[in-house]
Amino acid sequence: MTTTDTHAAGADDVDRAVLRALAHDGRASWATIGELAGCSTSTAQRRVTRLVEDGAVRIIAASDVLASGFGVSTKVRVRSGAARADALADALARRPEVRFVSTLTGSADCTAEVVLPRVGDLTAFLSTIEVDGRPVETEALPIVRTFTAPFTVFPGDALAPTAERSTTANAPAPDPSTGQGVTPVHADATPEERAVFAALVRDGRKPLTDLAREVGRSEAATRRTLEDLVQSGRLRIGPLVAPSLLGRATELEVWISVAPDRLSAAAAQLAGHPSVHYAAASLGRFNLIGQAFLPDFASVYTFSTDVLGALPGVREVDVTVQLRTVKRMWSRIEEGRFVPTSATSVPAIP
Repeated sequence: MTTTDTHAAGADDVDRAVLRALAHDGRASWATIGELAGCSTSTAQRRVTRLVEDGAVRIIAASDVLASGFGVSTKVRVRSGAARADALADALARRPEVRFVSTLTGSADCTAEVVLPRVGDLTAFLSTIEVDGRPVETEALPIVRTFTAPFTVFPGDALAPTAERSTTANAPAPDPSTGQGVTPVHADATPEERAVFAALVRDGRKPLTDLAREVGRSEAATRRTLEDLVQSGRLRIGPLVAPSLLGRATELEVWISVAPDRLSAAAAQLAGHPSVHYAAASLGRFNLIGQAFLPDFASVYTFSTDVLGALPGVREVDVTVQLRTVKRMWSRIEEGRFVPTSATSVPAIP
């Protein structure tokens, strides 16, 4: 079976078990990953190596940047005209402060998520978005609360609840029903924390010796910084998985206007659905944004009526299909596969 065939076939039960173990502790030893997944050490390492080489998985660090003191995230909707959408998406994906980009159907032609030091920096960023020297229409929606956490749910699966936490294991995921995410950190992240985050976005399993050398600190100091970030929940390290590997062929970006007094309830309900990968409250015309991975295009109708239609306080819903996603969590994507991040491709952690 070629790597292309492997990717097309999707993940089997062993792959899923290994990925769930990595979602629990992305820096665990291969022996521990095998134990958590119920397979041998060599099988765990071989399966992950294959998935990474195929471009179906990357093991990275991720964070709720606002709650963790790393910056401010903003979703930007762009109307450029369909003919210019692909060129615009490629241009945005090359920018280090942009961590997500996709072209869309419907009311917007392209969407991007940008991470900046302050919300006041948006004006300068938006003024630079253009195609062929011509400006485009933009709509910025700053994120004020995130209700989901990375690497916590694979569609149809749950993490092993009895897995013992180590010093590198991810903190328990927030409960969507409470409407609470990671406790906000009022102080900005330190330069050392930002350096560790940026390095692990490129490779979440980077050996401690190499990580310490890259951030310019001792191994002991680097270990303390890393463990503090992970144990506090400010940083999570795990597998970024191509939706197609999990049998999810259709990706949606949903934009919802909700009555303010029902926003927390609607966000928690949306975040709790197994198909929803991301749910966040925002400022602007749409105050709730979601991303969902569905098995096929026919599932869009049921998701729209049964899931979105059941949310409390909804005033308006705009469902857009992600046509071509070119960047996710600072990872470049080509033809549905993650592209290895080069040493010179450094994400801009503000």
